[in-house]
Amino acid sequence: MKNVKMLLVPGMVIGLGVMLSAADTKSVTVPAPDAQTAGKAMLEQMNKPQGTPVAKAFDFLPAVVAKANGKDVTKAEFIDAMAKQVPGGVVPAQVPAELLKMQAPQMVEQYVTRLVLEKAFADSKMTVTADEIAAQLKAELAKMPKDQRNMYEQMLKAKGKTVDDEIKAIANDKNAQKMIAFQKFLESKAGKVAVTAAEVEKFYKDNPDQFKEPADGKDTIRASHILVKVDKDADAKTWEKAKKEIEAIIAQLKKGADFGKLAAEKSACPSGKSANGSLGAFGKGQMVSEFEKAAYALKVGEISGAVKTEYGYHVIRRDASQEGRTMAFAEVKDRLTAALTQQKQMMATQKAINEMMKAAKVQILVKAEMPKMPAAPKAAPKAPAKAK
Repeated sequence: MKNVKMLLVPGMVIGLGVMLSAADTKSVTVPAPDAQTAGKAMLEQMNKPQGTPVAKAFDFLPAVVAKANGKDVTKAEFIDAMAKQVPGGVVPAQVPAELLKMQAPQMVEQYVTRLVLEKAFADSKMTVTADEIAAQLKAELAKMPKDQRNMYEQMLKAKGKTVDDEIKAIANDKNAQKMIAFQKFLESKAGKVAVTAAEVEKFYKDNPDQFKEPADGKDTIRASHILVKVDKDADAKTWEKAKKEIEAIIAQLKKGADFGKLAAEKSACPSGKSANGSLGAFGKGQMVSEFEKAAYALKVGEISGAVKTEYGYHVIRRDASQEGRTMAFAEVKDRLTAALTQQKQMMATQKAINEMMKAAKVQILVKAEMPKMPAAPKAAPKAPAKAK
């Protein structure tokens, strides 16, 4: 599900955090204050955002920064909105004033875009019901590439949830309803887009470098595994049960069962469903020590016995290292189709936003102030000519 903030043109993020600095300490002759009180005061000082208040930082702006829908957009409105976006309502000290003056037109335009979209959305009176959201989410899940869908299901399973549980929770969330209504509004303006099979194949053929995989590193190996998961606090009986389960899987493999199929059916690791158990290439230090030791001890094609780690019991297969290659079209078709569709939808959405901005007769009244270049140093005076 897309977030409204992703669909709106976001305001410029001036800083994700601020530098913390302790207060200057000076020698004093007065008695030391109570330790608890002093500690609290110091913490308050350290957590106080350091920088310039937004109002002061943007004091260079004109009283009216833009016009939209026949109304003035004031400096005060813009500053109020910006103050809510930065911690403590201050511009961090490490952001130079010159940068703000250069970026001010874009920042004002982003703010005005938000105002225009909010008004257009409100005027549309568009809403969605919980049933509509559930149907949409199910449709989007069905279109999701198989490996991504499997990974999503595994992630929910690890949290003790099902896809149906998650869909129901989202569909009945009021904030989600507003966000999806906004998405529906934008789609109504942008129109539905589709990517043809020919377009996907053409992109694949025209951009071969994007589908190349480098050869595995010199000191790496490849392995696949099947995991029977055990919680770290489980009792000995649970661990013994998991061991018997992995041994039964090993017995099936020795009789010729397909490793990838068993991984997809039985492995508790997301790699089971998303990649038939393959972990790809990895080097020393990237896996837990017990797993690494067992994997590196195997020959290519060989299958391990039961390997115990903090996650449970594994059976590991050492896979052949991979030479540099170009991924086959069939491997990337689903993901590529989804990516190209998203790209086309974003372009259509941006075009619709531009049209709404034009209809609102938006005027940005702020111009970028480029930093002044330092004056060139004066040429050094010439040395006097030598007397003849």
